[in-house]
Amino acid sequence: MLLILLLMITCLHDSVNQDSGPEYADVVFLVDSSDHMGAKSFPFVKAFIHRVINSLPIEANKYRLALAQYSDELLDEFQLSTFKGKNPMLTHLKKNFEFLGGSLRIGNALQEAHRTYFSAPTNGRDKKLFPPILVVLASAESEDDVEEAARALRNDGVRIVSVGLQGASEENLKAMATSQFHFHLRTARDLSTFSQNMTQIIRDVTQYKEGVADDVLVEVCQGHSVADVVFLLDVSINGSLDDFDYLKDFLEESVSALDIKEHCMRVALVAYSNETTVINSLSAGVNKSEVLQHIQNLSPQTGKAYTGAAIRKIKKEVFRAQKGSRKNQGVPQIAVLVTHRPSEDNVTKAAVNLRREGVTIFTMGIEGASDAQLEKIASHPAEQYISKLKTFSDLAAHNQTFLKKLRNQITHTVSVFSERTENLKSGCVDTEEADIYLLIDGSGSTQATDFQEMKTFLSGIVGMFNIAPHKVRVGAVQYADTCDLEFVIGKYSNKHDLEKAIENIRQIGGNTNTGAALNFTLQQLQKSKQQRGNRVPYHLIVLTSGVSKDSVLEPANRLREALINVYAIGVREANETQLREIAGEDRRVYYVHDFDSLKDIRNQVVQEICAKEACKEMKADIMFLVDSSGSIGPENFSKMKTFMKNLVSKSQIGADWVQIGVVQFSDINKEEFPLNRFTSQSEISHAIDRMTHIGQTTLTGSALTFVSQYFHPAKGARSNIRKFLILITDGEAHDIVKEPAVALRQEGIIIYSVGVFGSNVTQLEEISGRPEMVFYVENFDILQHIENDLVFGICSPREECKRIEVLDVVFVIDSSGSIDHDEYNIMKDFMIGLVKKADVGKNQVRFGALKYADDPEVLFYLGDLGTKWEVISRLQGDQPMGGSTYTAEALGFSDHMFTEVRGSRLQKGVPQVLIVITDGESHDADKLNTTARALRDKGILVLAVGIAGANQVELLAMAGSSDKYFFVETFGGLKGIFSDVSASVCNSSKVDCGLEKVDLVFLMDGSNSIHPDDFKKMKEFLASVVQDLDVSHNRVRIGAAQFSDAYRPEFPLGRFTGEKEISLQIENINQIFGYTHIGAALRQVGYYFHSDMGSRINAGTPQVLLLLTDGRSQDEVAQAAEDLRHRGIDIYSVGIGDVDDQELIQITGTADKKMTVENFDELKKVKKRIVRHVCTSGGESNCFVDIVVGFDISTQQKGQSLLEDQSWMGTYLQDILHAVSSLNGVSCEVGTETQVSIAFQVTNAMKKYSPKFEIYSENILNSLKDVTVKEPSLLNANLLSSLWDAFQNKSAARGKVVLLFSDGLDDDVEKLEQKSDELRKQGLNALITVALDGAAHSSDLDNLLSIEFGKGFEYRTQLIIGMRDLRSRLSKQLVNVAERTCCCLFCKCSGGDGTIGVPGPSGKKGLPGFKGSEGYLGDEGI
Repeated sequence: MLLILLLMITCLHDSVNQDSGPEYADVVFLVDSSDHMGAKSFPFVKAFIHRVINSLPIEANKYRLALAQYSDELLDEFQLSTFKGKNPMLTHLKKNFEFLGGSLRIGNALQEAHRTYFSAPTNGRDKKLFPPILVVLASAESEDDVEEAARALRNDGVRIVSVGLQGASEENLKAMATSQFHFHLRTARDLSTFSQNMTQIIRDVTQYKEGVADDVLVEVCQGHSVADVVFLLDVSINGSLDDFDYLKDFLEESVSALDIKEHCMRVALVAYSNETTVINSLSAGVNKSEVLQHIQNLSPQTGKAYTGAAIRKIKKEVFRAQKGSRKNQGVPQIAVLVTHRPSEDNVTKAAVNLRREGVTIFTMGIEGASDAQLEKIASHPAEQYISKLKTFSDLAAHNQTFLKKLRNQITHTVSVFSERTENLKSGCVDTEEADIYLLIDGSGSTQATDFQEMKTFLSGIVGMFNIAPHKVRVGAVQYADTCDLEFVIGKYSNKHDLEKAIENIRQIGGNTNTGAALNFTLQQLQKSKQQRGNRVPYHLIVLTSGVSKDSVLEPANRLREALINVYAIGVREANETQLREIAGEDRRVYYVHDFDSLKDIRNQVVQEICAKEACKEMKADIMFLVDSSGSIGPENFSKMKTFMKNLVSKSQIGADWVQIGVVQFSDINKEEFPLNRFTSQSEISHAIDRMTHIGQTTLTGSALTFVSQYFHPAKGARSNIRKFLILITDGEAHDIVKEPAVALRQEGIIIYSVGVFGSNVTQLEEISGRPEMVFYVENFDILQHIENDLVFGICSPREECKRIEVLDVVFVIDSSGSIDHDEYNIMKDFMIGLVKKADVGKNQVRFGALKYADDPEVLFYLGDLGTKWEVISRLQGDQPMGGSTYTAEALGFSDHMFTEVRGSRLQKGVPQVLIVITDGESHDADKLNTTARALRDKGILVLAVGIAGANQVELLAMAGSSDKYFFVETFGGLKGIFSDVSASVCNSSKVDCGLEKVDLVFLMDGSNSIHPDDFKKMKEFLASVVQDLDVSHNRVRIGAAQFSDAYRPEFPLGRFTGEKEISLQIENINQIFGYTHIGAALRQVGYYFHSDMGSRINAGTPQVLLLLTDGRSQDEVAQAAEDLRHRGIDIYSVGIGDVDDQELIQITGTADKKMTVENFDELKKVKKRIVRHVCTSGGESNCFVDIVVGFDISTQQKGQSLLEDQSWMGTYLQDILHAVSSLNGVSCEVGTETQVSIAFQVTNAMKKYSPKFEIYSENILNSLKDVTVKEPSLLNANLLSSLWDAFQNKSAARGKVVLLFSDGLDDDVEKLEQKSDELRKQGLNALITVALDGAAHSSDLDNLLSIEFGKGFEYRTQLIIGMRDLRSRLSKQLVNVAERTCCCLFCKCSGGDGTIGVPGPSGKKGLPGFKGSEGYLGDEGI
């Protein structure tokens, strides 16, 4: 009853033709009832048949079932035509199905079954539509021959599934089975688990087709059963040998339940005490029988427990690609530690290092194991990954729980985490404006790797927000003894630069003075408040790893008085009392044992920041469907009620906000209260308290059908309000759940399933439709931990389009006399609602508006208003004109608003939308059709909104199609159509794409399983993706290829340019049909990513492959995909329909790049997500170059500003620094930008100048503006030493370059050459000079070359300020430094510069200048 899809289908020959194949079948179960099975095991068989009957739709035109049992003879229980439904079958099973006993003659039983069930006419059922299937259960080796009888059945078209139990012969099972449909369970008890898979197996064998000879058989792992699992076993048993036997039994039962095969689950065994022994590696753990044999051979050892050493060994020797680990293929890595005593050595560091490798660690502590050590070893949160058992004998009872935890972890890694993160990011879009400061503990107690983990964590947090000057702004302060303002809030105005700036933070070291740091950061936040006032929220994220040396309470109180939301995150030695004082509320306090666990709380922190805005206008109809069956029990029933009341307390209850209803179910359904009965939290809580437990069995399917009526108006549901069903259950359904759940979801009802481990997770996924909509927890106590996730999901459900990003929108507003002031205000509110959903800005969404009656009047043009609040303010201030309704004239007049001079970006490819809102018939209706068509022909989408007296024929004439006009009977009805109109507007907008260049290849599945109509939808979808990208030769290049079992290149990168041309080429692609060989296609498509095929891979342009497929591959994909990723190619996959999630991850390498939809019509739901992925493609840089910029200006005088009389700094320096800060084309960093940090060193400053490395920004020169010099700067040995000293991190892993602007040598050449050589030996990678004007002697400039190094082939070229190609030359030389430092490539040849391009068009005429001053008087005339 419990569990997991464990024993999995081996090898399905996925040869489906163009049709989907037969859907139903005639199924005969042939059940072993011999002495080998035994009377004690027979009840498990009976329960198995009961579950299978319950799970199948048994009707005259769907599945039919027959049942027989056998030993030495066959006993017919019922025939295919005996029963028409499942209830009579279940009654027969209960009353008449009894154990026989006798010898085991499978061959004879097969012959009898052939004659009894498969020889007579099948009541008119066509075998092609309803294939005959025989399911054979056997518990031992047959006493007669089975092969001949099985062959006769198969030759007669019968498909055989063989299921072996206990001592069944593998040879017998294979001899019987069709293809690879043979399974072997360890005991009859395992049938309980296996029953959850049997339904899918029957479906698969129903659709199975014999493959052609050259097709490849591939292992298919159904369910979430792909992982690398390492059992780390403390094998020194001090007590009875019985304890060791319990351990072995536990391992045997666990391993027997796992789907162990080369491409599915791999299992390694490692034993330790004093020493650690690898019993079998992951590469050897691909055969279940062999792994079980290793377990049998385990023997206890003497010695103490050195767990830390054992963990280090599995990191070094087991979780390695050479030893069979598939980490690089995106396969989950899991370690399971079983120990019964404390470790003699330190476990913390070893465990941290293993977890940093991406390994999830489960710990099982028995008897005397140290709880503290287990917590330090286990992954976060500890309660999810630690199991504490009193004795070894408890292992048997814990086995099922452990397997569910294991399956849950794999599901979480493969499907749940990435999707919930995506939904969270979508919800955070509602946090449009905010100021966030990061306060980072940089004290000396933090190691370098730990500090890096802190930066990665903070970068991950800010990456969830929309960073822009008028949106979310971020600043950072680092502290120890003192505070260092890393960057002021708003300095970096986009996510890309901000993440680079966080990465650039260098640890300062020192003591931990958190109180002083809070005060310092409060001052920075108060400066921010002066800029934006109280209209945006302010947040402070404090990250510390130690106890503060000063008081934190008073500074924290001052922050709260200033309305700053403070989040306190503690690691390791952080004091939890101080954390609570800092945050002020427990919900904003977070603690983890070590830095690697920070990633596990990122989403919690972000969700807390975003929840207020996401839930601000939460409106929902929520029905609870509560399991009240006998398995719940009074205590858990009470916990379930508490869980519901907590969810109610987090919602704003009311007729205009959230409505809640409750239905209980067991084998009956009981209404507690409908949606509209109660209007307050207290009323609902009291009603929940009054609920009484029902008891009996679990009929969830029936309950789903029953609850559907509560989403109709008669039961209090509201139209145009989102509807949610929250199912809470602890048991397995005894009826079919899929069909009633699908019916609910098709009505637009969003279903969340909350199940504890007693429930069937496969059923829960069928109910909710997607794994991330299921919360599957170990027990009812854990329900409290999912409350916030569930509430946030209701506040911010999945939406096809959350935000209008890049669009030009013009409102055409009926302002005639038929509309009174109140009605006009409702229209304005409607438009303001659309404005609020948009990212308003010069480069995002522009709004224009005109109103009309007898004549049109422009309110504002597209280019006039730059912020959302300006647009809203202008609309709010508008008043109706009065007069008649001349809509056609207004539409004609609006045409000039869509011109470049009026702010339209039509010529730049930005979509154009006109929204006309009217309440009456037009006085010039005869002109509407022509006028509106002219606008549409220009490429403008016209949406027509009609109210009350509006004529729907006129609305259709304006919009051009019925899906683009909207009509309501009253002005109040505008609220009801708002979501539909906003969806139309939102879906027409482009994604705000900041990527300049990308090479994108579409790889399309053209196999048989895709219907031609669906293939057409796929092409239309890809064409729509193209429309959202800036396609041109120098920006986005597109290529396409198609595959089945053959591969066909359609067109290479760059062959076609322009959206229309590429869309036409995609439209002309013809489907090739065939089997599904993704692996072969991946190997072939790799040729697209070569420079001779149009790829710009050598120039560092991001390379992206987008794969679309609807099925499982019939060849291996992992290695081919890994090879592509190794070349720097980002792979994204879209799976449509019944796909293998884990196979898609093996293609992409990570769950973040995998998307799935239910059918081809739903592809549009992931379009914007795909475009956003493409726009942010390119991995994180692992190549870093630090540049120290120095100045040698010997003409400067004491008291002068550094910039005084240095016109070249204003003219050239900013551009030079901008150019060298973006290094692309580094050979080992394909698609990524080398991270360049810049620091200035001023040796002759009046006040000591402290160099600070920073990422380029427009105000990078600000730190030089106030610098005053005390003397001329001289190029001597001391200057070179000072430049070298400016490098704080002299690690060989970072490139180090000195860029010196000089007016010539001021010291002996030999001395300077010697010093230069010394710096090179110390680790400086390049010393590059740029000659300035003003040298006393030309030889001083000539000699600059003699001190340079690291310029490669350019060593003879002196760079001079003002050179036309100075920026490109410097960039090339810095790329060479990066090649040497990061890629170990010591010589890189690049071609010369191309010819100068043709001059660009003349710029626009500028504005008139200021009036000149009055001239001098002329000379007197003669």
